[in-house]
Amino acid sequence: MTDENKQCNGKKMMKGLVALALGLSLVSTVLSSVSLFKANEISNMLKPVVISKQYDKGQNMEKALKTKKPMIVWFYTDWCGYCQKFAPTFGKVTKNWDIKKNFAIAYVNAEYPENQGLMAEYQVQGFPTVFLVNPETKEKTQVDNNKLFVPNAEKGLIKEFLSFVKKDSNDSKKTDEANANKPAETK
Repeated sequence: MTDENKQCNGKKMMKGLVALALGLSLVSTVLSSVSLFKANEISNMLKPVVISKQYDKGQNMEKALKTKKPMIVWFYTDWCGYCQKFAPTFGKVTKNWDIKKNFAIAYVNAEYPENQGLMAEYQVQGFPTVFLVNPETKEKTQVDNNKLFVPNAEKGLIKEFLSFVKKDSNDSKKTDEANANKPAETK
C-alpha cells in the first residue's frame, strides 16, 4: 500500500469518525432534551394542586339550595389527580353564560367533615363526582364520569346540563297544564 493510499484511507476513516461523533452528539442532545422535558413534566405532576383554594370561595350546598335554581354539584378532593385534571374543564363550564344564568354551582370538598352527610346522601364513591340536581322535583342525576375527560368535554357537558334544565322546565309546564285542566274541587 502506498503512502498516498494510506493517507486517503486515513482521511476517510477520520471523516467517518467525525460523522459518527456528530451523530452521537446529536443523539445525546435529543435524549437529554427529552429527559429534561420528562423531568419537568414529572415535577409539574408532583406539585400539589390545591383545588379548594379556588372553590372554597364558591357556593357550598346550602347557598346553592337557597337560589332555588337547578344545581351542578361537584364533589372533589384536593389530593385526587382526576379532580385536578378535571378542574380546568369544570372552570370553563361554569364560566359559560347559559350555565351561570340557569344553574347554581355547589362545590363540595369531600375531605371536610361537615360534608360527610352529603357524601352519604349522594352515595359518592369516587372523585370527581358531578350531580345535576333540581331542588323543586328533588331529581338527582349523576353525570357519567367518562364524559368528564373526553376531548372538548366542556361542550358536551354544557349541552347535557342545559338539556337537564330544559327537560325540567318542560316537565314543570306539563304538570302546570295538567293541573289547569283538572276540574275544580268542590267542598
